Amino acid sequence: MKYFLTGALVCLHAAAQSVPTIAIIETYGNKAFTPEKLRKELKIAEGDPLPPSKGDLEELLIGLKGILRANVEAICCEQGKAIFYVGVEERGRPHLDIREEPKNEGLKLPEDVGAIYEKLIMATAEATRKGETREDWSQGFTLLDEAGARAVQLQLPAIAEDHQAILRQIVRESADPDDRRVAAAILGYGPKAQAIIEDLQLALRDPDQEVRAASLRSLAPLAFYATAHPDAEIRVLTTWFVEMLNSVAWKDRMNAMNLLIPLTTTRDEKLIRHMRERGIPALAEMALWKHLPHALPAYILLGRGAGMSEKESEDTWSANQREVTIQKIRKKLKA
Repeated sequence: MKYFLTGALVCLHAAAQSVPTIAIIETYGNKAFTPEKLRKELKIAEGDPLPPSKGDLEELLIGLKGILRANVEAICCEQGKAIFYVGVEERGRPHLDIREEPKNEGLKLPEDVGAIYEKLIMATAEATRKGETREDWSQGFTLLDEAGARAVQLQLPAIAEDHQAILRQIVRESADPDDRRVAAAILGYGPKAQAIIEDLQLALRDPDQEVRAASLRSLAPLAFYATAHPDAEIRVLTTWFVEMLNSVAWKDRMNAMNLLIPLTTTRDEKLIRHMRERGIPALAEMALWKHLPHALPAYILLGRGAGMSEKESEDTWSANQREVTIQKIRKKLKA
């Protein structure tokens, strides 16, 4: 079976280009702060040019009483304009438990690992340019259909096996987030061992969101492989994917939803139960986003969590009954 995850393109602009305009402002994680209050604090409005400093806005939000973490992202595109996401983590609210920053500065990524990773990035970019992004997860790791990228990826299992000890140590201990990210990406191609899976699950709580994203990409095929091959005696804790729905980082939330969509197709009872217990408020707020391509995964998962059939979710979405359906689900699940 083949699966693919849909990525998001961050709106970037060179100095020579005009500054993109904000089409939509979306918020999440905010209960004590209304969307209007957050916009007022940030001094932003739909139709404005994108603010120049992401870091300054996040610091401003963290300075507000009751907000522990913040994340702002400009994402492309709504009619050629930016979708501006404002995420906050309020004190006492559900959140992704981030581990402390590793401090070992003596660990170094092996040169051949760094070299093959650079080839992987270039080959993947070329496959994306061609529009050939479908992935095969049947072997427990990602293989693109595009020949050039696939050829590079097929070299990775041997690299990962040869260097598994240092790669595992880097994921757990290295002070360099770039090295942790590369190690998490390559380890997904390593031996199907529970110890490696546990290292990657630890990386889902890494302080750096790019490390978390790399780990999720490695764990996704392993989760499907473990289900299809129980004789392999490996287990991926899908509960961590649900926990990522409560992350302050937009990318964590979208990556988790894009993985949970295929994972919940079979309505696995344990996974659905955990999603009901920990994910419904987050899914409900995201399902109300105005940018429909980003709201749809949340709406589908919300319906599955509430026991709705796929047809019922599709029909209520198509009939523009989204808000009333979400209200009914929250009332039913007391979320």
